[in-house]
Amino acid sequence: MADIYAAMTASPPFVLYVGPDPGSCDRAAEELRRALPDATVVTVGSADEALDVVGDARRIDCVVSAYDLPDGDGLDLLGKVRGERGEIPFVLFPDAGSEAIASEAITAGVSEYVRADRNDPYRALARRVRETMDPDRDRSTVDRDTDDGTAGTDHDRRRLLVDRTDQPMAVVEDGRYRLVNDAYADLVGLPGDRIRGSTDDDLFPPAVATELREHGESVLADGDRREHRVETEVNGETRVLDVVHVPADASNDRSMVGRLIRDVTDRVEREELLRAERDRLEALSSAVAHDARNAIQVIRGRTLLIEESLPPDADETQEHLSGLEVGVDRLEELVDSLESLRGVSDPVTDPVPVSIGEAARDAWTTVDAPDARLQIRADPSMLGDPARVRTLLENLFRNSVEHGPSTHERRAEPAAEPIDCGDPSGTDAGNGSNPAGEDASPSVTVTVDALDGVRGFAVSDDGDGIPDSEREQVLEFGYSRDGGTGLGLGIVSGIVDAHGWSIDLADSDAGGARFEFRQETLDSFVS
Repeated sequence: MADIYAAMTASPPFVLYVGPDPGSCDRAAEELRRALPDATVVTVGSADEALDVVGDARRIDCVVSAYDLPDGDGLDLLGKVRGERGEIPFVLFPDAGSEAIASEAITAGVSEYVRADRNDPYRALARRVRETMDPDRDRSTVDRDTDDGTAGTDHDRRRLLVDRTDQPMAVVEDGRYRLVNDAYADLVGLPGDRIRGSTDDDLFPPAVATELREHGESVLADGDRREHRVETEVNGETRVLDVVHVPADASNDRSMVGRLIRDVTDRVEREELLRAERDRLEALSSAVAHDARNAIQVIRGRTLLIEESLPPDADETQEHLSGLEVGVDRLEELVDSLESLRGVSDPVTDPVPVSIGEAARDAWTTVDAPDARLQIRADPSMLGDPARVRTLLENLFRNSVEHGPSTHERRAEPAAEPIDCGDPSGTDAGNGSNPAGEDASPSVTVTVDALDGVRGFAVSDDGDGIPDSEREQVLEFGYSRDGGTGLGLGIVSGIVDAHGWSIDLADSDAGGARFEFRQETLDSFVS
């Protein structure tokens, strides 16, 4: 650190680069020194280290930061740096660009936005840092006006961000376009100079223009970003567009809003084709299941008639009939599984808050395991489809029961702190959850718990666990470790995908299996 603080006192321009990857730090520093031969370039690996440098340095001319940092993100760092040093240039250098990050960058007021996933990004970064750093600029004149009346620094910042974003992007002020990039001009089908100064009414059908205007006005009114989808005629074709409006830092009391657009027409068409194919397959599976159940009833009826007509000493025939019943039971199990697949992976479009504890209690009532036990340590809430969340838990519970401990000796499980102890099926204290008695050892104990620090929950057991080598395969439809249908955990995986959650498999504290479910905070525009 002594070398860093010695460099802070140097008179040449001072550039601070913040990034967690040492290789990227070295590469960026090399290009920055090449583009700015007189500059002092210091690299650090975290936001905390960067703030230490910012707090101690007598002079900083530019901060460059990756987006993902070990202790936060680049935009959080921007706010803290600006709080310490005011309007010094700040360049965001994300590993991969997205409209979401770009819109946040505009709202936060970064000076430059350079994506690291482009060709030769470090050279582009160095060039833009050099453009951003003007040693002759009087920092007290950051609000000087440009020819179009917008504050110079703010206008330049927005222009650079808009121009260098791949997706269609624009800045609208008082209902008129002030900035548009080439991608936006291509989408609309008009040159940029014809779009600037026009309104949405000049570019889109009346209903679409009204919707865009109202969404922009609502963003200005409440200060929050807003996302919506529109279908409109663009360049003579009907297109489906996802639109994000974000509030821009207005200068001189002007009303500005940033707009980002993604053309999702192809994706929507693919989804419609998949939906049609799924509907066709579901209709087929329903017909097959119906016919199969009729056949099963016929076989069971005929078998019963044969059994009733057999003489008492027909042991061999009776043995064959018993084998037939086992096969029919297996066939019925397969039909049940086939029916449970219908609609399991349909995207959840209208999620509601679901109490995992309550859903677990409901699901447990369907598990045929009188000597098993359910523990509920916490009751987290997830956004989802209540019916499918219950189906997910039912399949997890059955999986735990079917793959319980190889012996009936219960493994050491940390003491539970159950909720709602009076519920007969929701905790280890209820009647019916372990009817053998409190002192008896359950065949398997299933535990529902919350996850620390994130929205999510876990289901674990004290069974034999799942080997590391099989943890990806067990979530695939048709994979079975013991000759089962292989559909139970496949259904779980499908429901997880339908909700946009993530699932991880691990060892439980008792050595069994642990399934962790997280509700990701995904921006609809992140690729």
